[in-house]
Order: sequence, then C-alpha cells, then structure tokens
Amino acid sequence: MTLDADRAGEALRPDDPGRIGPYRLLRRLGQGGMGTVFLAEGPGGGPVAVKVINPEMAGEGEALQRFRREIEAARSVRRYCTAPVIDADLDRRPPYLVTEYIEGPGLDRAVADRGPLDGSALEGLAVGVAVALAGIHGAGVVHRDLKPANVLLSPTGPRVIDFGIARPLDGSDGPTRSGQFVGTPSYMAPEVLLGEPAGHASDVFAWGCVVAYAGTGRPPFQGRTIAETFHLIQTREPVLDGLDPALRDLVAAALAKDPQQRPSVRDLLARLVGGVEPDDTAALEATVRAEWATGDRTIVDPRPRRNRRPLLAGAAAAAVLVVAAAVVLAVRGGGLGSDSPPGNVTRVWGDDFASTDSGWMGTSYTHENSYRGEGYEDGKYWVNADSSRGEWSAAPVDLGRIADRVLLTVTTSDLSGPDDGWYGADCRGIEDYADGTDRRYAFLIRKDGGEAVIRKIASAQGNEQFARSGTVPGLRKGRPNKIQIACEAEDGGKRVRLRLWVNGARVIDKTDADAPLGYGHVGLEAAPGGGTDASAAMSAGFDDITVYKIKG
Repeated sequence: MTLDADRAGEALRPDDPGRIGPYRLLRRLGQGGMGTVFLAEGPGGGPVAVKVINPEMAGEGEALQRFRREIEAARSVRRYCTAPVIDADLDRRPPYLVTEYIEGPGLDRAVADRGPLDGSALEGLAVGVAVALAGIHGAGVVHRDLKPANVLLSPTGPRVIDFGIARPLDGSDGPTRSGQFVGTPSYMAPEVLLGEPAGHASDVFAWGCVVAYAGTGRPPFQGRTIAETFHLIQTREPVLDGLDPALRDLVAAALAKDPQQRPSVRDLLARLVGGVEPDDTAALEATVRAEWATGDRTIVDPRPRRNRRPLLAGAAAAAVLVVAAAVVLAVRGGGLGSDSPPGNVTRVWGDDFASTDSGWMGTSYTHENSYRGEGYEDGKYWVNADSSRGEWSAAPVDLGRIADRVLLTVTTSDLSGPDDGWYGADCRGIEDYADGTDRRYAFLIRKDGGEAVIRKIASAQGNEQFARSGTVPGLRKGRPNKIQIACEAEDGGKRVRLRLWVNGARVIDKTDADAPLGYGHVGLEAAPGGGTDASAAMSAGFDDITVYKIKG
C-alpha cells in the first residue's frame, strides 16, 4: 500500500509524541474519550494505526481494563470484520494498541462530505456492516458502540472498529468511568437505557441506526439534548423519511423497541440478499456470491467524489468476493445466537391487564378463590390449574380467530405451585362446549425449568405430547421471563411450524404435518403437577401480552 500521509487525518499537535515504541507517528486520525489514534509508520515502513490511551486516563485501572478488553475483542473476531491487531503494549506508559491501517474514511465523515448513500452503495453498506456484526457476534462479542464513526469504508467493504466498550456476550457489566455513557446516545437501544445488559439485539438496533444515518444523513432518533434523545428512543417511532424504500422495513424492524422483536444478524443477511431462508446456508452462499459477483452491489469507494469510478472488475471483483465469502463464513461459523423470533411482524392486539374489563374471563382472582380458574389481580392475569380441573387454558373472549401466522409474546412474573407444575401459552385454540370441541397447541414450561413441551390437544384425535426439550435455556428462575410462541402455517396449511423462545433463546422448533390444527384463538396456560389436589395446584401470573401477525 502506498501511504498518502498528507490526505489522512490531521497534522500532529505540538504536544503529540513523535514515536511510540518502534512506531513513528505521522498524523492524527481521531480522538475519543479514552484514546487518540495516530497514523504511523511501522518498523518495516508500512502504515499502521496506533491507539494511545489519553494521558489523563493512563493511570486509571478501569481505563486499562477497557483497553485490555478492546485488544481481546479485536483479536477474537475475524479479520474481514475489523482492523486486525498487530501489536500492543499495556506495560508502557502510556499503553498503546497497533492495528492494521484501514484506508478509507469513517462513515460519518463520508456522509458529511458527500451526502447520504443510496442505491447499491447503501445496500452494500447495509450488507457489509451486517457481515461484520455476524463475525463479531460469532466470536461471542457484543460491540456495544456501533456508530458511523466506528464504520470505516475500506476498498474491500465496511470494517467495524473500536472495541473499547465491547464485552463477551455472557460478561457482566464491568467498570465504566464515572459520568460517562457506555455507548453513544443516538445509537443506544431502549433496553440499554433502562439498565439491561447489552446483547446482540442491541447491536442490531445500532445497525438500524447506522443504516438510517447512511441513507438519510441523520440518526433516526435525534433530540436537542441527550435527555430528549433518550426519550425519543424509548417512546417514539424512528424518523426514516428519505430512506430507500427497499431498506425501510428491515431498518424499522431492527429498531423495534422490544429486543425480542428485532431480526437476528442471520435474518438481516438472509433478507438483504433476498429470497433465502435464514437457516438455508447453501442457498444463502449461492445467492450472495451470485449477486455480489455480478456487480449488482458496489462497495463504497472512499475516494473524493471527483475521482470516483465504479468498482466493477479486477481488484474490485476480488473485493466483492471477499465480502461474499465473509457472509458465508459468518453463517457457517455458527455463533450467531439461536434462531430469533420473527422480526417482520405487525402488532394485532395487546393487553397489560391494568383493567379488569379488558375481555378476559373473571374479574377478581386470589389464591383463596383459585377454584375460579382465572382472573385479574395486581395488574396481572392469573391462570390456575389443579388435579381435579386439569390443564387450564384462558383466552380473551373478544379476540376471535386470528391470522394463520401468529407470534405471541407474554411475560410471566409470578409462579406458585410444585416444581413439576406447568405454565405457558397456546395457539390455534377452539373451545365449543356445545359440541365438545377442544383443541389447541399448548406450549408449556416446567416451573423448575427442567423441560418444555408442546402438547397437541385435539378432542377428536386425543392428546399428544408433540415435542419436548431438555433444560430450558435462558430461563431466569425467580425472575420475570419473556415467553414467545410462533405458530405459522406452511404449504397452504398442510404443515404448521411451532416455535418457542424464552428470553430470546430458542427452546423448541417443530413442524406438525400430521393433520395439523387449523387457526384459532391464542391464550395462556397452566397445568398441575403430579401430586394430589392440594400439592399439584399450579398458579401463573401473566403480564403484558402482545399478539403479532407474522408477515409473509
């Protein structure tokens, strides 16, 4: 690579060092709250980027811990995703990190200088950042600060940099400097603002913000103050005016307030390349290679507008194949998290159970009158079952039949009963006491988390334990849990795909092709344990139920 030092960054300042270790500093590339990044010349004469902790933070233990995390995170992800680590010295004062120098501007600078992206350039950016996130998540890392300044537009596609606040997915929130935000206000997900741990879905939210910025020149949530921006993120719909219609629905899905309703990175990639199921790796590979290799999507060229020309052949063809291969590696490599709930949905109905006249059976419920089976209490809806009554299903009387492809989300916040009692939700339910009809798919979780099952209840055919899992992943004992079920007709109703998630982790995915049940009510479930009447009784409190239609 030929180093054009006059075009990169800005001149060194008088108090900047001339050398860091064996690296000769040439220009300033940028500065953040923790460190300054310099363009430098390595021992062999080639360009590198050197990040140095700012002097005022060099003695802080938490700053060093964040710096160490950045090095570990950057080293753990695939090289196509980011700027690979070349060298690091945490014992030197100040400590420094050396990475490959990525030629090309940040997305923020590119949009500020040349305006929003559109057409194939915007689609290429959306795919490239999703590919980078796939690699990052595949390494078990959550970036937590994805924003335009951290997306470099290289000749081989976007690279995501700056892992200063990245963490392992299973890592707890660690030290942050007092008074500093862990993230950038306009790109922080609602759940993070509420104090919940950042996860892969939080990075997907930031992806939506980044693509919206790239296509419109502004973040989708932007207030006059930080407090106003946070309020907009938590309560308002994103401003996506002017965004390319081909991407608007997907970006809107990524910006869902509920992290469980956002598409996974795998879903993003499948929908971006078009016509491929997220789990069909072979088809995804073939589609990505075909579409990129034909030049239908161009990679953003970082050169000034007056010198730009399409990247179509030669080295550019190799570049797009690198990105295509990266998509395939990201999908094949696993580690993208379990299959997420559908993101392409429309809200149909919901209830927070704050009112006792919202359409469910029963008006007052206490454990003393639990023989009533169901009712409202303390802003929740309770369903009770015991050995004399058996499994109990509750459904709102005014909801009626709903779409053939439905997603239900509900929170379980209170459970009482034996460890082998059951609770959950159901779909495709029909009850007609006049002719004895009683059918539904019941998704049930053991109170102790030992297993989950799907029961196919059909009065004419008998009951069947249709599917089961082992220990329920993601279940938080003694705490509220978010349950989601999806019931989706396939092949004109000849099959029904049934899926269960707990706190976003997929538990069961099974298809019924043997006389599948027709569509009907959704509802809530409780089932007794195996003891006597008193010891078997199971009560479950439910809150915040929402029903969505899954779009085709």
